[in-house]
Amino acid sequence: MVVLQHKHSLFLIDLNPKYPRDEQVYDDEEDLIIKQAFQCLCARCEQEITYLHRYYYKCDQCDYSLHKLCEKIPTKLQHASHSAHSLTLFLDESLGQCHTCKSTPLYKQLKYQCSRCMFNICLHCATGDVQYHIIYHPSHQHPLIPVCRQRQILTECDACGKEHKGVFYECITCFHFLIHKDCVFQQKRLLIQDGTYGRFSHTHPLVLTYSFPIVDQKAKFYPTCRVCDNSFSENENLWVYKCDKCRYYAHTDCANAIHKPSSSNSESNEDSGYVSTFEEYKELKDGCHVLDLPLPDLSKNRFTALFSKESNEMTIAHNCHEHPLILVDSRCNDVTKVEDLCNGCDSQITTVPFYKCANGCNFVLHEWCGRLPTQVKGHPSREPDDYHHRHAVVLKPKEMCISYNPRTFLSHDDLRCLVCYNNYNGFAYRCTKCDDSIDVWCALIPRFITHKSHPYHLFFKVLKRLDKDYCRLCLSGFTNPEETSFSCSLCNFHLHPKCALLLPETTRHKYDKHPMTLCYSPVEDHIGDYFCEVCEEEINPNGAFYHCHECLQSMHTTCAPLVPLSKPHIHDLHVKGSHETDVNYEDLIRFNKTVTNLFQIPSSSTVPQGPSTSS
Repeated sequence: MVVLQHKHSLFLIDLNPKYPRDEQVYDDEEDLIIKQAFQCLCARCEQEITYLHRYYYKCDQCDYSLHKLCEKIPTKLQHASHSAHSLTLFLDESLGQCHTCKSTPLYKQLKYQCSRCMFNICLHCATGDVQYHIIYHPSHQHPLIPVCRQRQILTECDACGKEHKGVFYECITCFHFLIHKDCVFQQKRLLIQDGTYGRFSHTHPLVLTYSFPIVDQKAKFYPTCRVCDNSFSENENLWVYKCDKCRYYAHTDCANAIHKPSSSNSESNEDSGYVSTFEEYKELKDGCHVLDLPLPDLSKNRFTALFSKESNEMTIAHNCHEHPLILVDSRCNDVTKVEDLCNGCDSQITTVPFYKCANGCNFVLHEWCGRLPTQVKGHPSREPDDYHHRHAVVLKPKEMCISYNPRTFLSHDDLRCLVCYNNYNGFAYRCTKCDDSIDVWCALIPRFITHKSHPYHLFFKVLKRLDKDYCRLCLSGFTNPEETSFSCSLCNFHLHPKCALLLPETTRHKYDKHPMTLCYSPVEDHIGDYFCEVCEEEINPNGAFYHCHECLQSMHTTCAPLVPLSKPHIHDLHVKGSHETDVNYEDLIRFNKTVTNLFQIPSSSTVPQGPSTSS
């Protein structure tokens, strides 16, 4: 196609007269967004004219625009390499090469051509110097020009920190600032769901920012990318997408595309618990016995997912207590629930029915804890490869577990679960041959779990980790080499068993009428700091914490078990199978008196579930 000279006068337009301080001087954000979104087509090279080009020529009589560079290119040329005829400016839509340099592809590029001889010559060879589309990018104070257009180069991009191949833009003043073409022209604003094919979602648009200073990262507890979960601290000058309304950050390459794992990793996907799509995740999950965490609230216990529905037998005999147990049924206010400590799993009893000793002993059990199997075969060990243990374990009360090991009378530290390596204060499954004990929570855990802190991934128990690994809920490390974790190995995402199992999805605060929800990252529409309503210390929102979305109150997970609820109002309390009777409140609620025993073992339901770096 022959390029002709335009018949009307053209006027030079400056799209960004306030460069390089454009983003600092615009008071009207919408006006700036409109200006940055400007684009039109150059009538000569048929490439886009954008806000970054800054200057362009426009006809005020018709819809005709030109790059500033394109307007300066003559439409007719006499060249020494083809002196017989004059050359005409063409926009070539065919694949071809320059007859002079033999290397430049000329598809959809301006070139000079002899219409008689079909002699082609590129702009670089024809004009004797390099012709550039200069851009004025807000990330840098100097204009940028493309480098090595005749050949692609492979180097690191100063915008994203990744290695790219192709056309780069370089500062013509500094000569040490290189940005890949894809990064130069990436979107200024985007929705994370558009860039990640719906895998990740956020209400607000993310804005491209050209640095993330370490000082700002420290003030926000060193946030991580919401897509890859890696930090930004390696280079504070790399570009980042962030939300202006809440603490949401993403790497530029993560926000623009999600890539499936390579074929070399696909063979081990099932073992690692990693799945790249929801369909693969669902297929693998349906084929396994999986425990979904966290539990909905303190009234729910994971045993309810493992057993059938309640049997509600009015009287049972239990091998861990010498007296029969009777079923208690009460109806109480949902906000002020009855709280008791189960002698079996040592967690709170907040709903009915439950079992209590018929003879008045200080002994109660969840209804489902009353149905714990007396023996478990193939109990889980610490190593995944040794998951099916050769010995059976038998349900024993805490006192009988103590009696197996005389050293326990000297130190309560020996009362530890083999799986989670935490102290237990309730029943345990004991292996008499191995002298191992496993608390009831860990003994019935299936091999795989899921957790909402890391959706669409399966976790499994592991012992081998790196020293730098830490729990993503409490943000503390694994201090003991014998301590197990639930891990997604491909993502390097680990959870303490106690954090995964003991933190319910919702909890209550006596000064908040709404349930507080377990959050794993900064809350949307909350850009300020977070402070605990219990201890009044600042909360690190990059770990797990409880938050009320109605009242905007927050609470450490370690402070949540320490919050006493108001004294419950019990209505029509009666024992099934007998006449209605008054039950003394103090007999029903033991609070934390049972936590302290002969060896001063702290109860798992009253001790913070893992240290927190934020308090």
